Amino acid sequence: MTHPPLVFIRHGETDWNRERRLQGRMDIPLNALGEEQARAIGKRLSTILADPDGMAFHVSPLIRARQTMTAVLDALGLPDNTAKADDRLCEIDFGAWEGRYWPELNAHGIDRDADPAGYHAWRPDRGESYADATIRVADWLATLDRPAVVVAHGGIGRIVRGLSLGLAPAEIVGLSVSQWRFFRLAGGGIEWFDARPDRA
Repeated sequence: MTHPPLVFIRHGETDWNRERRLQGRMDIPLNALGEEQARAIGKRLSTILADPDGMAFHVSPLIRARQTMTAVLDALGLPDNTAKADDRLCEIDFGAWEGRYWPELNAHGIDRDADPAGYHAWRPDRGESYADATIRVADWLATLDRPAVVVAHGGIGRIVRGLSLGLAPAEIVGLSVSQWRFFRLAGGGIEWFDARPDRA
């Protein structure tokens, strides 16, 4: 899928990330480390964007993404209302499983490492599958008309990469989406940027 150049940032860490709980649509804020990651990402991004004023900024409406975007915009010297919130960028909806733990899900036979294709198709009770979420993310990507920065979630980042790079469903669910790194998609390729304070 072709689209203008896109920088994708995953939100910083939350307590539920640390506890290995399924967040989905639950509105969990950043923890102290997540706030540090958001500031570091913003600082790193400010070194690579030649003209942030010429870019569009999109964000998931969930608080962890909005807090991260606020730190990014602050680092770029842009006002907080620069970013447009879009429901299509919300995390994959885990329905009845939200708030429960990943090992518990794996014990029920839902395991993205052991059966990635099955995990891509799995739709939890009152939730959505990766396949479902791909439809709304593709719809959002199709609306992009200029280079953009987006802050959203791990699942959404995997889907954006999959659509942009033409990956198979089984490849998409296993992609790593670090909270210390972000990527830029342009011209059919991907480039990674590390924001860790101790990076080489």
